[in-house]
Amino acid sequence: MSAKPRIERAALEAFVADGVDATTTKAIAARAGVSEGAIYRHWKSKDALAVGLFMDCHRRLSRLIEDEAAAVDGIKAKAMALVKAYCAVADEDWLLFSFHLLQLNHFLPYYQEDGRDPVTLVENVIKRAMINAELPPGDPRVLAAMAIGVITQTAQNKAYGRLGDDALSAHASLMTAAVQAVLFAR
Repeated sequence: MSAKPRIERAALEAFVADGVDATTTKAIAARAGVSEGAIYRHWKSKDALAVGLFMDCHRRLSRLIEDEAAAVDGIKAKAMALVKAYCAVADEDWLLFSFHLLQLNHFLPYYQEDGRDPVTLVENVIKRAMINAELPPGDPRVLAAMAIGVITQTAQNKAYGRLGDDALSAHASLMTAAVQAVLFAR
């Protein structure tokens, strides 16, 4: 494995364990088995590395939400697609997903890119379902926050070791039922 992927994995491990602010480039380099200078060959700073990793996961999640929701018809199927997208990203690379999940508040300034972020995409799915009379009227912002919260709270508890070693997708059917219940609750 070349230096760049080793540095990324080491950074993710350190960021998840200690947080971005408390992690030093020296600590990342030691974990990766490279010189500190090797980090700067690929990134301008530790923060640039962290933002890059965060946005890689963020964009992957956004693309999956968009693709999975577009591939199915009906709001119940779209709710299932939302859960499927989150589970796919989490199960592909739990360490990266954990970092993304646990550092959302740290990266809020980078969070939205022209309405193609996970929250806005889910809001848009809900708005379309309301326009098509698939859902009763409501505030799509609140419903999106609640629906995504079902998934992210479950994932957060997994990240904190409260759900064991199961893949996030092991809980997909229950999360889907909860997301659907949130969407129809009034």
